[in-house]
Amino acid sequence: IQAGTLIIAIGSDTPEKQELDTDILVNATRIIVDSKKQSLTRGEVSRALRASAIGEHQVFELGAEIAKGRRPTMATETTVVDLTGLAVQDLKIAEFVLNRIN
Repeated sequence: IQAGTLIIAIGSDTPEKQELDTDILVNATRIIVDSKKQSLTRGEVSRALRASAIGEHQVFELGAEIAKGRRPTMATETTVVDLTGLAVQDLKIAEFVLNRIN
């Protein structure tokens, strides 16, 4: 995986599922999740944490990153976004889309 790659994993919403090899997270510049608390038990991050391949300090919440205005420098950062699913975010996204098309 080359620098500047953005990977968005959205299918691992249970403790048993895994989409990405743990080494992908180990080598990522930045790891973003929708819920840090939820990522401890579900998704790619939970598996990497349980294997002690990454530390919690390497994981950032999507909302906090947006609030800070932080964006990846695509040419130099490899970012993994591990979305395990939050109903409230799904509803807000749907509301946004509906407002745009109406």
